[in-house]
This record gives sequence, structure tokens and C-alpha cells, in this order.
Amino acid sequence: MPAEPIHLFHIAYSDATLEGMPAGFELLDNMAHERDDWREYWPIRRFLLEQPLDEEAWYGFFSPRFKDKIGLGALHVREFVQAAAATGVDVCTFSPQPDMGAFFLNVFEQEDLFHPGFLDISQAFVRHVGLDVALRQLVMDSRQIVFSNYIVARPSFWRRWLELNEQLFVLCEQGEGELADGLRRESSYPGSVPCKVFLMERLASLILTLEQGWRVRAYNTFDCAWSASRLNQFRLEAVLSDALKIAMREQGFTQYRDAFAALRDKLR
Repeated sequence: MPAEPIHLFHIAYSDATLEGMPAGFELLDNMAHERDDWREYWPIRRFLLEQPLDEEAWYGFFSPRFKDKIGLGALHVREFVQAAAATGVDVCTFSPQPDMGAFFLNVFEQEDLFHPGFLDISQAFVRHVGLDVALRQLVMDSRQIVFSNYIVARPSFWRRWLELNEQLFVLCEQGEGELADGLRRESSYPGSVPCKVFLMERLASLILTLEQGWRVRAYNTFDCAWSASRLNQFRLEAVLSDALKIAMREQGFTQYRDAFAALRDKLR
């Protein structure tokens, strides 16, 4: 059988990022800067809304720092996806910053460390869209966590991703009140990035955690770039923490949660 098409898009937003497009990627042009307040969501959204998708193909949308963060070129990404496709997988994830994934129960708690109040506003959003989940207790491990939207997936996943993110988009564009105002508020992150962008980047992990039907293959996060925080020093502890979270999700024994908490407390 012929290999299924794999479309890997490089998001270019400047002359430098256009010139630096790696071999094997297709261009996703964001040079017009129509809505920089949405960062990568804007060009991905436009593509998914405007372009017909091949149901037999795979699609991925990557910022210019993908190679720096993941260490893979287009050829190796395609090889990984092709191998996963042969086993019936729907979604492949390539997630950097393994320490940011491992040392927190989930990606919402992780961002709350750097952006206090983020967990509460994320909880308000999931309640707004009708999802019955307590984010403070939700456990995510390296099989669900993906930062930066570094995903290659079939159209079915991207449609679900767009559906949930469009609810965020409509709320931020048209909504009034405390929740909409909080999502539009700029964070302390360099470049005045609004809170809504950090939530958008975490909704893929939420989908993969809550919706059990997705068949996922995660590239080894521990082979990717670690964060710039001091947590990057504790690499063995990060591996152990992720393993404990996998055990928490699979077995549910309180001893695994207690061990995870004890290990994390040593790093505070």
C-alpha cells in the first residue's frame, strides 16, 4: 500500500522565519500578522476552516522553533508518523520541556506556577463549555501532554481540536464578563501574550486526557529540549515523576499519588 500523505507545515511570520523553513515542510504563511494576539492559532484556524482536508492524510502545524525544541527534521517526523499509522494510531505528539510535563499533575497546574490564577480561569472555561472535570485533580502524563501544538494527526482530531478552540475563540471575541475579560488579559510572558493563547495551547492535552477514543503515539519527550527553568537539573526525578503519573492513571492507588507528591516536595 502507498504511504498515507503527511503534510507538515512551517508557520512563517517574518522574513527570517520564511528563509529558515526546513526542508520537507510546507509553508503556512502568517506574514500578514492579521491577528498576532492569537499567535499560532490564527494561521492554523484559517487553514482548517478554509482548506479541504484529505481524510486519509496527516497534518501538523509547527512554529519555527520546532527543530530546536524537538531535534527532528521532516524526514524523521514522517518516519515516526508512518510507523504509528501502521498500528492504527490517530494522533502523534512531539512535546518539548519534559520537566514541565512531569513535575505537575497537568498542564494547567504547570502554567499556574508562572501565571497565578490560570488554573482558576481554565476551570471556569471548561465549566463554560460543559466539560465536567476538576482540573486540580486531573492527572496527565507524557502520553497526553503536548506543548506548543506539536501534533501530527488525522483530520478527525483536528476537527475536534478546532471545535473546542472555536468555543474559546467566540468567547474571547464576543463574550463579556469576568471570564472573557480574564482570557483576553495580557500575561507577564514576554511579548504581552494574552491568557487565551496559553489556554489554547493546552486544550489538545485536555482532549487527549478526557476523550479515551483517541489512539495516540507520543514521541519520547525526554529526548526533546528541556525547559529553561531550574527544574531541568532534575532529569532522573522527572522520569520517575512521569512514571508515577502513568501508574496513577492506570492503577489509581493512593500510594502512587503520595509518592509523586513526596518526590515533588523535595524540589520545592
